[in-house]
Amino acid sequence: MLSAISKLKIIDILDKIILSCLILYAFTFLLDININFLTTAFIFGIIKLFFIKPKVKIYSKHFYFIAFFILCTFLSVIFNNISDLTIASDLFAYKSRFISPLIGIIILFLFNFEKKHILLLLSVFSFSLLINAIFIIYQFSHGLSGRLVGFASNYMLLCVMNILILPIIFSLALYKSKLSNKLRLFYLITVLINIPAIIFENTRIVWIALSITYFIIILLSLKKKKIILLFISAIILCCYILFQNSPQSFDRLTSITNISYQNQSNYERLLMWQSATNMFIEHPLFGVGVGNYHEQYINNYRSPYSREDQWHPHNVPLAMLSETGLIGGISYILLFIYLYYNTVTTYLNTKSISSFAYLMCLLAYSINCLTDSMFCGHNIKSSTTFFWLFTGFYLISNKYVIISYNKRDLSK
Repeated sequence: MLSAISKLKIIDILDKIILSCLILYAFTFLLDININFLTTAFIFGIIKLFFIKPKVKIYSKHFYFIAFFILCTFLSVIFNNISDLTIASDLFAYKSRFISPLIGIIILFLFNFEKKHILLLLSVFSFSLLINAIFIIYQFSHGLSGRLVGFASNYMLLCVMNILILPIIFSLALYKSKLSNKLRLFYLITVLINIPAIIFENTRIVWIALSITYFIIILLSLKKKKIILLFISAIILCCYILFQNSPQSFDRLTSITNISYQNQSNYERLLMWQSATNMFIEHPLFGVGVGNYHEQYINNYRSPYSREDQWHPHNVPLAMLSETGLIGGISYILLFIYLYYNTVTTYLNTKSISSFAYLMCLLAYSINCLTDSMFCGHNIKSSTTFFWLFTGFYLISNKYVIISYNKRDLSK
């Protein structure tokens, strides 16, 4: 039998390994590498449970809504495949898209996160985005164009990380808080350098989401009207100059409201949304089933005017309704209604910077989900994982989830 002192040493080592894996994850999340350091941290967290059990106190209904969402979407898989030989593949798709990403929030129960740990990870995430943004600017300065992504493995991953991280650190940089001036300056520099990088990435929904959230952050964080006006004017002027020097970005900007047949990206989305709506109308209760969208789209619902072979409708609400019907769609809507309700209520009652930062993150993410399937979508699991991770940081920071360990239990 291991002594209490030996167990304490093992737990201390495991905690250091978990934190190291999380830091490596924050450093490498943009890269296409074989090692998933978040999963590695999770595995060491499970090992830690053999030595000590956490004492968990939960003071919100978040996990009820998450469990309800997971259950309702699971019902779509079951009731669409009662006598179907494809149920195994559909269950695998369900696990990959809905269950596996939950590791982002479950990890909170395996490591005693403190404020310093959350700020450390946010800072490392920010540093990775900063270096990547500098490289994108370098690429543009050397004549490269298109969807510039720097070191990122794909533009969709970079898109969602911009959406999730930048509103948080911009809030922390501007909003009155107890953070050190050096850290706030670092966050502000990261946001500002990412402005040209994001323009050169040419993802229009990111421009829209960040424009809205940045405006709200500036408006609610800065008190003096002259400073607010100066800050907003400076950003607008900077963006104007950048767009004028990037013809492709300017063309993308002017195409946002163009829904003609010639604008394939926008017109195709309208066709996909109509197809997804038709799927829901004809399969209202449980949808066509998780993992069945592409087959149904190609064989039964694709418009004759469509020029693309799509695996999802580029809209999360419609993706949920078409694949999981009313049962799954309503559970998704209720989940996000509660997320907004809880966060807004917390901010109004406490004025905490963490609730304000998460609210801006949630808003930007929701806007992004209107034109892309960034939540439980096909083949983009990591975006959902990141969302759950930052949701967990919000819960810990506002003491909705309190994790503690009683070291005296080791001697029993």
